[in-house]
Amino acid sequence: MELTWLGDCCVAARGRDVRVLFDPPAGAGGVGGRTAADLVVRSRGGSNVLRPSAGPTVVAQPGEYEIRGVSARGVAVEGGTAFVCDVDDVAVAAIGRGAATLTEAALEAIGRVDVLVLPVGGGPGLTAAQASAAVARIEPALVIPVGYAVGEDLFGLEPIGPFAKEMGLTQWTPQPRLTLTGSPGSGDDTRVVVLEPRH
Repeated sequence: MELTWLGDCCVAARGRDVRVLFDPPAGAGGVGGRTAADLVVRSRGGSNVLRPSAGPTVVAQPGEYEIRGVSARGVAVEGGTAFVCDVDDVAVAAIGRGAATLTEAALEAIGRVDVLVLPVGGGPGLTAAQASAAVARIEPALVIPVGYAVGEDLFGLEPIGPFAKEMGLTQWTPQPRLTLTGSPGSGDDTRVVVLEPRH
């Protein structure tokens, strides 16, 4: 499976036979019409489109879904829905702002998370401290920070520096994509993977 960051809070997961978009901007089919997907997952809420006449299946409400071999589990959280999608045996989660206030019941329902996609730049996402605390509670193997300022920011977001500091990173090199061949497993320490935004 290959993960790429498409800017803002949107991450694309390309599996062997399916492409999943997590939290794309408006427009169910992708980002700016360029990125086709089989499944769109929206942690910030919205309406499900489970039998589209054209375009991808969209899930935005709590429940359990099976779409083209992808198991998607939606759990109600404050401000939206936490989603965990199993793509090629890798559990990828997008929880959004609700990650700051997860109850024990929600954590249990979310279950194992291999890769956590987490907005870390403040604003509509989480502050660096909230994001770090959420990572400690969720205990993913990997975290992909999104929703932070890159270059000149017009939306009042923080850069990645404060979150990196909270996570104990002193240096990092953004990479164009993350490729996984199966679950990264669990470890004592969560690894932060910084991706280059691909607008």
